[in-house]
Amino acid sequence: MLDQELHTVTEIGTGIVGTLLAPCSCRVLRHLLLPIPSSVVWLVAYHPHGVVEWVDLRLPLSIDAAPQTLRARLPRYDLQFGLPEFLEVLPELRAPAGMLALQMQRRVPDTLLMEKVADDPNRWSILQQNGCLLSFDLPHDGEYAWVETPDRGHLTHVLNTPLFLSRDLP
Repeated sequence: MLDQELHTVTEIGTGIVGTLLAPCSCRVLRHLLLPIPSSVVWLVAYHPHGVVEWVDLRLPLSIDAAPQTLRARLPRYDLQFGLPEFLEVLPELRAPAGMLALQMQRRVPDTLLMEKVADDPNRWSILQQNGCLLSFDLPHDGEYAWVETPDRGHLTHVLNTPLFLSRDLP
């Protein structure tokens, strides 16, 4: 990556800006998310394992069944957290297989599935209609992350803080 490309706010669509962050971990989200306590953080297909392996997990076999210990491989979860709750669990999160996190104004509707809108040319329009404030896409911890948001002012402010100017991101 060319150094001058990093942390440069670029318009990527009508009313949407993006930037490439210096190598970081998912813990950079603490400094990146908009300070809206009532917002929700949606982790899309969160995959806590970095390798393909079988692990014992407590999982329910149906929505009304009690969890039981099952041998599972490649667990992936869509998770929603209120912002305060997300910031509390963030130190425990890892992204060895990457992380797509979206900050939303409100809870994600049951019918909004990222795999249905990911490649849609109207993706941001659909996400904004559902309250999306910011998107953070990290291929894996220690890699360059891509951030998108309709809030140019917030992104510009964050990128001008000493932490982001140092490019030594958590």
